[in-house]
Order: sequence, then structure tokens, then C-alpha cells
Amino acid sequence: MALTKEQIKEFEEAEKEAENCNQYTYVADDIAEAGDLEWAKKVYAKAESVAEQSDDFSELADIIYKKYGDKNWIMELCKKAEDYAEQSGDFQWLGDNVYQYLGDIEWAKRVYLKAEDKAEYIGDFSNLAESLCDNLNDKVWAKKVCEKAEKKFEECDDFEILAETVGERLGDKKWAKLLEQKAKELEEDEDGD
Repeated sequence: MALTKEQIKEFEEAEKEAENCNQYTYVADDIAEAGDLEWAKKVYAKAESVAEQSDDFSELADIIYKKYGDKNWIMELCKKAEDYAEQSGDFQWLGDNVYQYLGDIEWAKRVYLKAEDKAEYIGDFSNLAESLCDNLNDKVWAKKVCEKAEKKFEECDDFEILAETVGERLGDKKWAKLLEQKAKELEEDEDGD
């Protein structure tokens, strides 16, 4: 579908005004939605050239997979995402992309190990356990991640989140009930103070 002169002018102006990865990505999304995938591809490349964070590259990998399926480009984006990754969530998202878009199980495992090493918050542990179950079907590793989390955290909300992950992803209803009980006891202690 050809763009109208008005659309072209609007997109050219938006592209000139774009300064960061997100702005270029929004412009490229609009151009792609309007029907010009070749122009959009060039603007996504500009977004990549100014990307500064791991999640910029991971988000671009998502987009490129869905719009173009270009595995070579996706691989380059994933490599850059790994170079910029700092937090557990960066590595976990990257592991998901590497597994889902490239089918590279060994690379995904290496990245998930980094995610585990960097995990600080209950969400880091819970999300990683979910990825391990969903993508690698590795409930043994996911269980170890959940056990680590159980030892690390002491808040009611943390145990509630962990109970949900253990019950739904690991299918361990007994352990989930114990975690829910811990959460309940902690909540009662907090209310009693």
C-alpha cells in the first residue's frame, strides 16, 4: 500500500525530530503500520544505531522477529543486548528472545545463568523460574531458583508471589500451600505489631 504525500511528509518530519531509540522505534512502527515495511526497516536500523540499553536491543529483536523474521539481524540485536545487559531482567528477557526467536538452547541457558546470578528481587527469581519452565521445560532448575528465593526473602508479598510461581509453573501444590501459609503468618505478625 503506497503512502500518501501527506503521510510521507508527516513521517519524514517525525523521523527528523527523533533523537533516541524509542522515538525512532515509534516512527518506524507508524511507518510499518501504514504499509511501508522497507522504509520502516531503515528507521528501525536508525533506532538500533542510537540504542543505549539492553532492553532497547531486546525490544528491537521482538519487533524484527514479528515484522521481518530476519534471524541474522535478530542475532546481532541479541548479541548487543547481552553486551549491554546489567540486571537479571535484562538477561531473562534476552534468554527468552534467544530461545524463542533463534531456537538456541545453549545460548539461552548461558544467559539464564547470568540472570540467576544477578537476581535480586522476588520478581527476578519468579520470572526466571517461569522462563525456565516455559522455554526450557527445566523444572529442576526452576525449583532451585525458587528454593534460593525462599531462603532470601522474608516479606509476606514475596512468599505470595513465590507460592503462585511454585503452584502454577512447578505444579507443586504442597510447597505452594506452605509458602502461602508463611505469607499468612507473616501478614498476621505484621498486623499484630
